[in-house]
Amino acid sequence: MFKRDPEQAAQRQTQHDEQRREREEWAARQKAETEALTAWRTTHPAEKTLNAACMLRPWPGSKFGETPRGPILGGHAELVDAGAHKAWTAARLVGGVATEGAPLAAGRKDKGAAVINVTFGNGSAHTYDVTPENTTLRMADQYVTAFNALATQLANEAAQQ
Repeated sequence: MFKRDPEQAAQRQTQHDEQRREREEWAARQKAETEALTAWRTTHPAEKTLNAACMLRPWPGSKFGETPRGPILGGHAELVDAGAHKAWTAARLVGGVATEGAPLAAGRKDKGAAVINVTFGNGSAHTYDVTPENTTLRMADQYVTAFNALATQLANEAAQQ
């Protein structure tokens, strides 16, 4: 009923074999890179802490000491907290009492400001705003501490080489 051309079948099989080989090579490269990154992060625990702190935040993460903005080696970060916090204002507090607490979710107002100033090893400098919530401020402090610890560790390793 159907006649198959053996040359086309052989050509398709060759293409499939080539694609399979390429997928296997890609998977092997990915696995090797993942293992290398895991090994590197065990000797550089500050990078893991830094990446955990920047999850769901616009702060740059790191891979092998490199961020999308520049290298961490030679960089520095600082958290500038100008009294950032959430506070009740008198009008919002009275409004919450008058409506028996209905607008409590919207009753607090941002006060003060906090930013992270990061200078990367390539000279690039960026400022990131930090929302004045306790958890975000704590994560920002953790990020800055980890960034500076990783920069110090990388500088010490570079000096030893």
